[in-house]
Amino acid sequence: MAPSPEHRRAHELLTAEITRVSKKAKLPFRTLTDLVNTGQRYPDLIPLLIDWLRHVELRSKATEPKVLANLREGLSRALTTVDAVGTEAVPVLFDQFDQFYLDLPLPPINSHAVSNALLHLAVPSDYDWMAALATDRALSSGRAAILEWLIKQGRPDGLEIVVGEIEDPSVRALDIKYLRQFKSLPDGLKPKVERYLGDLDSEVRKQAKLTLQKLPA
Repeated sequence: MAPSPEHRRAHELLTAEITRVSKKAKLPFRTLTDLVNTGQRYPDLIPLLIDWLRHVELRSKATEPKVLANLREGLSRALTTVDAVGTEAVPVLFDQFDQFYLDLPLPPINSHAVSNALLHLAVPSDYDWMAALATDRALSSGRAAILEWLIKQGRPDGLEIVVGEIEDPSVRALDIKYLRQFKSLPDGLKPKVERYLGDLDSEVRKQAKLTLQKLPA
């Protein structure tokens, strides 16, 4: 399906700004796609991307939910870079999940990119925010990478949250998989994973089997 006129107009506005900043910084980028697909760093563009994500409706002049969701996804992907660490990117990414802040909640298909950005950019001091998102089942599968972030922190309370979220089918397979990244898994988890060896989802069964191999007896 061809992009809508509103989609084209919004990306033309963003492309013009990316081009302006890139030229000034002697960078080769012209589009959001350029940023998502490059391995080159672009620190000069981080403030622009943050501002666009924070004010996406105003900056894009878009009103179509799909156009706005796709823009928020693309901007989040572009912010998944080392130069966004320690910037305002993290609070703005948190805002993408704030139902009071947003008129248009981000669908799970798009919010995976936001979670993945937080996986790479959030720091230990963001723990309480990340834990709150991890337990918000209204976010469905879009919060999967946040559960992985909790595991990577190595905290027992984070592990407890992840184990509790196995109950949610939307994240169950990945949730069980992430357990294998936790150092020194405690006793008592085996029965909580064994129950899913007969799950209807073949991926859940596979991950349960692999995780059980790492769990203490």
